[in-house]
Amino acid sequence: MKRAAAIFGLGLLALMAVILLATPPAPHTESLSQAQFSALVQSNLLAKVRIYYPPKVAQVDGVPVMLHEVRGTFYQTDVGGQVLKAQGIPIESPLFARLQLTPDLEKTLATKTNFAFVSPNPLVWKVSQLVGCSK
Repeated sequence: MKRAAAIFGLGLLALMAVILLATPPAPHTESLSQAQFSALVQSNLLAKVRIYYPPKVAQVDGVPVMLHEVRGTFYQTDVGGQVLKAQGIPIESPLFARLQLTPDLEKTLATKTNFAFVSPNPLVWKVSQLVGCSK
């Protein structure tokens, strides 16, 4: 009985090791500044982007500002500015940014189809605030 349990445990451990080694690591998420994000918007290199509401208060140079969390992907480019492709499909990289949306930038983003404005579920948001305050 003990031998069967030991073999089962070792087999399970080996299976977990194979799964961990076989899964590729998560790609590095690029953290963008306000200027970098605006440049990607102007050059139309953003693939899919989600902007989260409501914005959160943060300090920038000691001044409180409302910053939106932005997550999504952008197209990789070469030195000449051409979009890199693998087997004919543009290569996308994940991005993350905390930025202040100006009215012009918000208007530009709202007219594009690859942008989504996301608002959390009020119940989930309240629970996250309670958990955040208890830390």
